[in-house]
Amino acid sequence: MMKEKVKKSPINMLIFSSSPNDSEQVSSHLKNMGIPIRHLVISDSEQLKDATNLKQWQQALFIDELDNLPIKQALKQLKNQPIAVPSVLLTNDYSEEKRFEMLALGLKDCIPATSLDLLAMIVKRDQKLVESLQSLEQANKIVYETNKRNELLLDSSKDAIAYIHEGMHIYTNPSYIKRFGYEEDEIIVMTIMDIVADDEKDNIRALLKRQAQEGTEVSQLIKGKTSSGEEFEADFIISSAIYDDEECVQLLVRDVGDQQELMQKLKEMSQIDQVTGALNRPALMDQLNETVEVARKDDLNSILYFLEIDNFTSYRNQFGIADCDTLLKDVSHWLHDKCESTSIIGRISDSSFAILVRDTDRAPTELPKQLIQEIEKHLFEISGQTLKVTLSIGGVPCTGHDLEPGKVLLHATTVAHNLQEKGGNNYQIFNPSIDSLLTEDERKIFEEFTNARDESKMTLFFQPMMSLKGSSSKQYMCYFRYQLSDGSWGLGEQIFPIFEKVGMDADIDKVTLKHALKVLVKDKESGNDNKLFLALSPNTLLREGLEDWLEKLVSASGIESGNLVMTIKGHMAQTYYKKVLELRQALKKTGIPLCLSGVEIDNTELVKSIAPEYVAMAPNFIDTLKEHGTDKVQAIVRASAETEAKTIISNLEDASTLAQIWPLGVDFVMGNYVSKPIPKLNYDFADSDF
Repeated sequence: MMKEKVKKSPINMLIFSSSPNDSEQVSSHLKNMGIPIRHLVISDSEQLKDATNLKQWQQALFIDELDNLPIKQALKQLKNQPIAVPSVLLTNDYSEEKRFEMLALGLKDCIPATSLDLLAMIVKRDQKLVESLQSLEQANKIVYETNKRNELLLDSSKDAIAYIHEGMHIYTNPSYIKRFGYEEDEIIVMTIMDIVADDEKDNIRALLKRQAQEGTEVSQLIKGKTSSGEEFEADFIISSAIYDDEECVQLLVRDVGDQQELMQKLKEMSQIDQVTGALNRPALMDQLNETVEVARKDDLNSILYFLEIDNFTSYRNQFGIADCDTLLKDVSHWLHDKCESTSIIGRISDSSFAILVRDTDRAPTELPKQLIQEIEKHLFEISGQTLKVTLSIGGVPCTGHDLEPGKVLLHATTVAHNLQEKGGNNYQIFNPSIDSLLTEDERKIFEEFTNARDESKMTLFFQPMMSLKGSSSKQYMCYFRYQLSDGSWGLGEQIFPIFEKVGMDADIDKVTLKHALKVLVKDKESGNDNKLFLALSPNTLLREGLEDWLEKLVSASGIESGNLVMTIKGHMAQTYYKKVLELRQALKKTGIPLCLSGVEIDNTELVKSIAPEYVAMAPNFIDTLKEHGTDKVQAIVRASAETEAKTIISNLEDASTLAQIWPLGVDFVMGNYVSKPIPKLNYDFADSDF
């Protein structure tokens, strides 16, 4: 089986020329040589100024020198680009002297105007440099964020940690300074010999020498000495490190105490979220399990609140991960100040907390109302800026129903996220009773579904995706359907939010997935090779052991893992970013592709960070394209291409829209113009006019 060739993103190229014919001849030749480019012809400095403000360019070609825009001036303007733009001159007056003159001016090369094959080789060479510079820029950003986060962790660590270079302290964290009793400006000029007992100096020298020879972590019990002369026994742990771009060793000084006490502290630490100081999710779930059991047995009024920080994704995009960790820590401390000491506070996900209140006489709405009102008055500081934070809070009682602890948390999560979709900065208490959960209209819709479910009248419909690049792949988007009271197959209005309210969206996913696998098994037995895209709901995404469950189902079915594509909506991926990244890595190992659907045109960073195999644009993509043209949508298409994701446009309704989509380089389209959803995998891809 031939391996599919990876298609690179087009090169953004500026062609400086006063002749449209010459520029078109050059661009056509490069494309015929297999170099994908998107070019813009520049004839004066104003056009160049507008072009450099529009996007990032990766190559510049000069077809001789323009009378009104000297090459030197153009190169000066191009310096404003984030990454250097390699430039080449095609000249009808070529000589070695002219080439030397142009290279001295700052051009990458100067060649005869007729040497177009040579130009293609030079462009390929230059783009390798551009790709390297782009990778370096991204790597530097990652290193910067990582170093910043590591410094925060070191400063907040309870372990006594120092970095030693040639025997001298070059960094000490607060715990280290406190342990030895010196001021920071005192200990930084001291040697490692000054903080050990006199009779231990040979031992510390030997330990440093052993670490240098072995290059691994070494440790030994050594007596330390404080500023007052007090000696204490500790485990000196030394390992290789780099601090501030300098090779050194890390020294970790850990007191030797009662082993049982140490183990207890380790257990406690394993239950703490290191960023916020609150309980981590597993520890909070243990407390919730115990609370639900006791509350039911003794009929105690206990309640779980789920708190989501509104607009957290935009904060992370604006300030970065490290600064947002500081914000999360501050919010956690604020919550501890506002809640009673008996309340249990935990961090549940990237931007959410939970508060478990046991055996309380307060009304369920009292605490969330207080928190909503008071946090608006509190000013947080992030990256030197003052910030007002709001919360969306969902509460679920732990008594008066038969919900399992996991369902209690899921319902509280759903309530909070529904509030966020309505603008956030609000609270709501969830009532597990269906009658109190749903409005009268919603109950009618749910009853219609229940009747269909009880009569086993549920099925899948499939909408084909047509390739715009001649791919032989036959793939369909799956849609859950049930029989309505009028006999047709469809969905009640807003049925999926109703499923979330009553806590059955994950159950619908389970039924849909198993049915889809049966369809694929039957399809495979018939000699076909179709691919199905299946959407996951939030509660399925949060399911414990989701990756193992998916792998077992697919493995047991006997189908190829690549024939089932898991689909997650873009707004879900932003809300559960860390969980989606974990799922992404797990699916890679099992060979199950991932599709981000409903992707908005401003989701470029989300697409790049998750790097799915498929990106399905939101329905408003076509409206934006019609209203604003291709420039408005190119960024998200380009971001998808850079991650080697295949792009899908939905809601295609007419041929005129297809004509606008075609030049974008999109991989697949779907919609009523291709085919409406059909009950079987029998669409004739070969008979299509595409």
